[in-house]
Amino acid sequence: MMVFKRIVSCFVLMSLLSPQVCVAQSKDISPDPEKMEDVLPPVQLAPGEKDPGLALSPMKKGQKAPFTGVLLSPSAVANVIVELKSIDERLQIEIAAATKKQTAICEKSTSDIKTKQEADRKILQADIDDKARSILAKEREIKKLRDEQTNPWAWFSVGAAGGITLTVLTAFAISKATK
Repeated sequence: MMVFKRIVSCFVLMSLLSPQVCVAQSKDISPDPEKMEDVLPPVQLAPGEKDPGLALSPMKKGQKAPFTGVLLSPSAVANVIVELKSIDERLQIEIAAATKKQTAICEKSTSDIKTKQEADRKILQADIDDKARSILAKEREIKKLRDEQTNPWAWFSVGAAGGITLTVLTAFAISKATK
């Protein structure tokens, strides 16, 4: 008895833990003739009945159906015919709408990209202009400092002449002091 309870509890546990699958027929309202089998219920012939093919049989109230199939009222038949005839027109309308929508999206995207590119170009141009002005100001400052600076050769010659003079005078003073 205990083994039976364990088996049943394992089975219940497995059924609770396993994913439950629910399959339902999707409702497609498309009047596409190839998909009409998905919308209309399947036709099953009664045993011994011949398939009538594509047959139409007008019926009156209370009359027995001459064959197995789907019975459509005159307004339903008219609706199906209108739906089938209007498929091409609806398709063209949907294609035109989708094309216009995508064109608008592309144009907006292009406009956004152009606007961003133009703004980036202006920002970069302003940065380049600012750096060019800064370079010109630095060049003017360097030129001004060079103009204010004395000639280095003049200082070199004064220093050399002063050093030579100091050396000669020092040598002369040492020679006089030692005599």
